[in-house]
Amino acid sequence: MTGAALLGLLSRHVLPLALVAAVVLSATAAWHFRSQRDAARLDAATASRAAEANAAALARATAEHARHIAALTGEAERARARAARLGADLEALRRDPSHATGAAPVLRDAVERLRANRGAGDPAAAAAPP
Repeated sequence: MTGAALLGLLSRHVLPLALVAAVVLSATAAWHFRSQRDAARLDAATASRAAEANAAALARATAEHARHIAALTGEAERARARAARLGADLEALRRDPSHATGAAPVLRDAVERLRANRGAGDPAAAAAPP
């Protein structure tokens, strides 16, 4: 009879126990999904800040790159103009060799300056040719 009494007691309280279990499970699921949502929001905010920092770093690097390109372009233009002047001077010397004796010290000074400029970056380039 103990089994029948137990079954009778359980059958009377099954519905309230099931309702309590359903409420507890719903609350637990709601808490779990809320914590997941909050964690996802935190991850999204962190990723957003990292993306903004990366975008700012890219903008700085691009600006620095543009400045370097402008400096190199200017230097190349100056070198091109200087090479054109030296080429014109060389052509003038070829046409009229009488200027060669007067131009020798000037050319020697120009060669020494070029070697000194090259030597500042590369000592081996400053050495006199064999």
